[in-house]
Amino acid sequence: MAIYHLHVGIVKRSSGRSAVAAAAYRAADKLHSDHDGMTHDYSEKSNAVNAAAYRSGESLQNEQEKTTHDYTRKRGVVHTEIMLPENAPREFKDRATLWNAVEKSEKRKDAQTARDIDIALPVELDRQEQISLVREYVKENFVDKGMCADFAIHDKGDGNPHTHILLTTRHVTARGFGKKNREWNKTSQLREWRESWANSCNERLREHQKRIDHRALKAQGIDREPTIHVGVSAKHMKHKGYAHERAEINRGIISRNTAKHMHELKEGYIAFDKEISKLQAEANEARREMNSLRIKAEEMTERAEQIQAMSKRLDELKDRRQSMGFFESKTEIESQIQQHEHLLEQATAHFRRTYQFSLEQAPTEIKKLETAMTSKKHLQEKLQEKITPLAEEKEAFLLEYQWQKLYAELNPDRQDIHDHLAKLEKESRQHSQSVQDNLARLRCERALDVVTERNFQEIVRQAPPEKVQALLERKEKEQDLDRLRGFQRAFHRTR
Repeated sequence: MAIYHLHVGIVKRSSGRSAVAAAAYRAADKLHSDHDGMTHDYSEKSNAVNAAAYRSGESLQNEQEKTTHDYTRKRGVVHTEIMLPENAPREFKDRATLWNAVEKSEKRKDAQTARDIDIALPVELDRQEQISLVREYVKENFVDKGMCADFAIHDKGDGNPHTHILLTTRHVTARGFGKKNREWNKTSQLREWRESWANSCNERLREHQKRIDHRALKAQGIDREPTIHVGVSAKHMKHKGYAHERAEINRGIISRNTAKHMHELKEGYIAFDKEISKLQAEANEARREMNSLRIKAEEMTERAEQIQAMSKRLDELKDRRQSMGFFESKTEIESQIQQHEHLLEQATAHFRRTYQFSLEQAPTEIKKLETAMTSKKHLQEKLQEKITPLAEEKEAFLLEYQWQKLYAELNPDRQDIHDHLAKLEKESRQHSQSVQDNLARLRCERALDVVTERNFQEIVRQAPPEKVQALLERKEKEQDLDRLRGFQRAFHRTR
């Protein structure tokens, strides 16, 4: 699924998260923290050369500090490229030359040597499309504005392809770097970069029927609690088994957002189900009316044909009477004529009483019925056209809800998620409008709780690689529980 992530940072000779980490980063030194037992080693990670080596997966020599930054064994670097403005020295195509020139151009100990942008890439695009997308974005937004750009695409096969773009902060000339461009530091410039990335992605995602949005959740009209930035130090503490306040806050936010998302999916599924049921009822009513009109038209046509046949037979009898000889007996033929005249009169009168119009008007009225039938048929077809996309949306909501449900079962905070979800569902039930709403909710809840084999296979197909094994193990446990329940039921029946 395509997501929007674009973060802009600064590579500087002094930067850190915790006090110890900040001191180590600013001093480019190696410091040990007694508080968390972590060693913050920034002796080789506080300069542009190291940043470039890390992102490109190469070994680069820092001529200023006489150190080598070797990341040639780093996994997941699938593409690297340097792009230069037309007036930049051609030797800057060499990564070590470029970033050592950057380091030499900065004299201050707290200098900002480069701008670092990391961006999530759409998983819907193949590798060449991703490279082309990044290349065009970098050229349009940075290189054409006078920056040297060094970008690398990382993909470890974990469903998180992304690119790191390292940019120079000074004007570049044929002789090297000149003054810094402060315009590139403005917030308005950042907004332009963010919007440009969203537009570039959406242009390529159009054929995949996906979109991303660079705006904040509130600006998008999304009622979801935004998470807070945790930071590297908090993540290190979590890996070492220590609690961190910001990480705990984020866990709570994620649990609430997950529960809210599941609740919205469930409510959406129920709303689609109710709308489909309403349209289906209208379609069924149109079908019943169409069948009623068809039966009425067929019955009217049949009765009209019978009366016409009686009239024709009466004319034949009258013709026969006129053709009889003078000496032939006319008693029998007269009797038949009188009988047919009586029957014809009765049938005609019954036809008029039944349909409220004469036999002569029957063809016109039958034509009206046929027109009404056609209209009802078109109505039924239009309703079905509305139902089909709604049913597809409903199925998509079902699949997403069941995926979120399975994911929640694998989440360490699953109990919190279930508690939040139960609270939201209780509030929804309290606001149900009618008995029909409650029946619709009950019907939908049964469907939502049953993960079919087809849905499970689709969920596994879309799941990140690291989740697949856990999902399969979860299903195996459920199957074992089902078998155990079956044995228990069979045991109780035999007692």
